Amino acid sequence: MSALPGFTAVKDAKTEGAIVNLLGVVVSLQAPRKTRGTDWSLNFTIQDDFTAGSVGGSSSMGCCVFKPSKSSLPKIRGVGDIVILRKFKLNAWRERMDCVSNLGSGILVFPANKIPVPELSQAYLLGTQRLPYHSSPGAREPTTQEQKAVLQLKHSSSGSAQDVQQHASIASLNATSRRKEALIKDLTFDRFYDIKAQVVNIYYSNAGTVELKVTDYTANKDLYEYCDPDIDGDLVFKHDWRGPFGQVTLDVRLYEPHAAWARGNLTDGDFVYLRNVHTKTSPANMLEGAMHQDRQMPNQVDVRKLSHHPAIEEINQRKEAYEQQRTKRGNIHLANAPKKPSAKASAKKKSEKREKQRLQKEAELREIEEKEESWEAERSGINLNVRAGFPELQRSTLSEIINNPHLQAKTATKYNPFTLPFVNCKHRSRVRVVDFYPPELEYFAHCMNDPSWTPRSKYHCWEWGFVLLLEDASVPRDTVPEQLRVIVNNDAAQYLGLPNARDLKAEPRVLDQLKEKLFIMWGNLAELKGELRARSADLPLLPGDNRLQNKPFDCCIEEYGHEVPVSEENPTGYQRLHKLALTKIMS
Repeated sequence: MSALPGFTAVKDAKTEGAIVNLLGVVVSLQAPRKTRGTDWSLNFTIQDDFTAGSVGGSSSMGCCVFKPSKSSLPKIRGVGDIVILRKFKLNAWRERMDCVSNLGSGILVFPANKIPVPELSQAYLLGTQRLPYHSSPGAREPTTQEQKAVLQLKHSSSGSAQDVQQHASIASLNATSRRKEALIKDLTFDRFYDIKAQVVNIYYSNAGTVELKVTDYTANKDLYEYCDPDIDGDLVFKHDWRGPFGQVTLDVRLYEPHAAWARGNLTDGDFVYLRNVHTKTSPANMLEGAMHQDRQMPNQVDVRKLSHHPAIEEINQRKEAYEQQRTKRGNIHLANAPKKPSAKASAKKKSEKREKQRLQKEAELREIEEKEESWEAERSGINLNVRAGFPELQRSTLSEIINNPHLQAKTATKYNPFTLPFVNCKHRSRVRVVDFYPPELEYFAHCMNDPSWTPRSKYHCWEWGFVLLLEDASVPRDTVPEQLRVIVNNDAAQYLGLPNARDLKAEPRVLDQLKEKLFIMWGNLAELKGELRARSADLPLLPGDNRLQNKPFDCCIEEYGHEVPVSEENPTGYQRLHKLALTKIMS
């Protein structure tokens, strides 16, 4: 937008404290919130250049507007709206630049659904007709040049509409995820934390990552336990480990750009502040941390040397207490230690040591396999925000699942062939969603006392239940793709990452969360289905129709049998079905 007189391109807005005018598309939006004072604030992100094809890069910027009341905040209805920001102040924050309103700022909001397509824009380009917009009090109306720039930006960003929606969904989920500053002893799995600690050791990998081992000298039962050689010498696995011992050291794997910063700036013994650490389960089933690239600010580094002296002093005090406790335990151990361990006890300790070595080796192999799978997934262009269990299973095509060879069996005596009604088994497949049922998301949750859903239940709670129509990720040209209906029951839906089921028609907020979550998995599927049904058509699309834009992903599919009345179609009294299993939307 640098070509618009008086306006600054987002990528060029780098001078802290400068007052700038900006024009951009809203690519993420948070709900208004009350500040600690008397004001209300609205946070959103804009982008003014989509030529690179990515959303959330150097041409995007976070914005914050402060107003004395909620009603006076800008009337931004959602992502895709275009805003003009006048006299906003640039503010440096954690390696990125944001813009913040002040008393002289003005905001114009152009709703996305009121901006015409290029074919109908002639009157607006000539200035004979005005685009609909909302403005903050005192903001002057847009000039003809500004109106023209809004139309051009709308047109240039239209090809990135799906990426904008997915970016907004992920940003919304990240904004609602709980992140807090915590001691290592208070960390739990699958959360986001800010951690202050001391670097014990730094390891570099061939994959470009950096592994920090950090401690704040508080113990967590879910961490790997380093045995003390002065107390449990026979159980020590890592002889080069110099401490601290016990369950006080957290492994944190850094990805770019955090890894590059750590390689050039950190050394053993440094005190660090780690922002937005994602705690997860390691291949050895232990607690570990990971710091990935920020999707909204890909150049942002969330690792810093700690300069807050009271925090350093607190860590040193805990370290001193830890050393005193270790010395005390060592003295007690020496006082109670037998003069010579028995052969049986020595053999037991050697056996335990070998078992620990075996488990450690298995964990390392699993970690290598997971990395290889992740690299292969990135090369294949699949949706990495959806992950499936059983990575050791070889992937099956839907045709292989449907035509399961294990359905064909023979009797044990005369070896007469017969066909089983179903086989209890699991598959792993690479697919994309091409349709769903029920057609309205409001009916994805069902009341347990609804006789049409479960006639025998008297419970008034709700549960998930819907069907996905899947298609192989890779379909040869000029062929009819194989498709499979997969049930998503209550357990599968909650594992997928959906909240507890409830009446979605009565709780629109939960319905919106459901839409955002599923958008990450199936792209513009729901929007496209709504548009088609409004024109008396429906999904799935015919081969060659590319209006559906979503990425394939790996999932687990379970085959099972459902007991039904005996009929010509089901002579054994069982119906063969498939359901989603152990598949999670990670964002």
